[in-house]
Amino acid sequence: MIQLLFTAIFGEMAVILILLFKTPLRKLVIMALDRLKRGTGPLVVKTVAAVVFVMMLITVYSIREIQSRPIDSLNPTDQILLSGHMLEASLMGLF
Repeated sequence: MIQLLFTAIFGEMAVILILLFKTPLRKLVIMALDRLKRGTGPLVVKTVAAVVFVMMLITVYSIREIQSRPIDSLNPTDQILLSGHMLEASLMGLF
């Protein structure tokens, strides 16, 4: 989950660096961003929504994976991880 967030941040940093210097790639990125902006919603909202959605899917998958184990094989570490994932999913559900 954190890896996904870092991937999004590094992707945004790469776009910023491309836009910072005058290269032929800059024109292509500007054209691509212009086409994306012409959509129904702002690009930032779409990016944040996609990242939160994927993070929510990963969290729900982790919860289901822990809950699918037999009850007698759950150790305290699994219980703490499960409670942390459930708290994270409930906080993401507020958005």
